[in-house]
Amino acid sequence: MKKNLVFLVFYLFYGCTPIKSTAKDEKHQLELTLHEVQTNIDEIQHNISCFQTEIQILDSKINNQEKLTQKIKHDYFETSQNKIHLLTTKFELLEKKIKTFESNEFTLKKDLSSLTSHANETTTVLTQYNDKIKEIENQIFSQNRRLGEISKLKSTLDSIAKSIKQISNVEIPFTTYKVQAGDSLEKIAKKKGLSIDEIKKINNLQNDLIVVGQKLKVPKIK
Repeated sequence: MKKNLVFLVFYLFYGCTPIKSTAKDEKHQLELTLHEVQTNIDEIQHNISCFQTEIQILDSKINNQEKLTQKIKHDYFETSQNKIHLLTTKFELLEKKIKTFESNEFTLKKDLSSLTSHANETTTVLTQYNDKIKEIENQIFSQNRRLGEISKLKSTLDSIAKSIKQISNVEIPFTTYKVQAGDSLEKIAKKKGLSIDEIKKINNLQNDLIVVGQKLKVPKIK
């Protein structure tokens, strides 16, 4: 086999062209060619080995995937069976409840008929009671509204009484302002931080008329 391979290589390299060289050169050339061929063969064997390794890894992954798939199928089947059993149990319970309901339906209809009769008898009485209740509610609402108004009025009067008491207990210091040319109650009020009505009330003025030199009493500003 090896001799045939050597002959093939020799033929490929030298068979098609006339070669004029010594036996030593031919031997050296042949050795180089064989070395190159051997290198290529080794590389191919290495690639084949790697490919086989990859195939083994892929086979292992496929086996694992098949096992996982089988487990998932098994788990899904068990889960489905459990759900089916649970649904079957619920369905049986529901059927029992339906039968119980059907058995009580006649009695319920009879009781309903009796209740309807009593309801018709008491409708008039309830209507009368409702009218009275509405009338009482209206009266209560009116009284509550009046009580609310009285309470607000009382609160307002209490606030006014407290304000009057506080005002009466406070001594307000006053000072005298002499009216100058060009003055008016409006200007004086703005200057002192008061209103026109407050100045008129403090000085017992009946109108807005003032004269130059007139002395007005105003609160003393601190």
